[in-house]
Amino acid sequence: MPDQALPMVAFSGAVELRNIEDAFEKVKKACDEGLGCEIDLSGVTDLDLTLVQLIESARRGAAAGGKVVRLAAPAAGVVREALRRGGFLSDPPDARTQFWLGQKGSN
Repeated sequence: MPDQALPMVAFSGAVELRNIEDAFEKVKKACDEGLGCEIDLSGVTDLDLTLVQLIESARRGAAAGGKVVRLAAPAAGVVREALRRGGFLSDPPDARTQFWLGQKGSN
């Protein structure tokens, strides 16, 4: 399914606890439309771990339901730093780390 077009959810600016409900609704709506969704985090300038947790939950839920959640591009900048600080990147890489860093075998 890597080449299949999926509904896109793009985030920009600060995505934090105070607006995570809006982020949840965007992801839920996009993922409910078909076989999953693609998430673009390139415009995120600030975040807390609620965004990471939301995407992790969506990723796991989608996989359990035969859908896919994927990132438009590997996590970079403030997103990657939040992942590192929050302990979401493992060494050696597991499926979660592969997902965030855009490595093969991720979903």
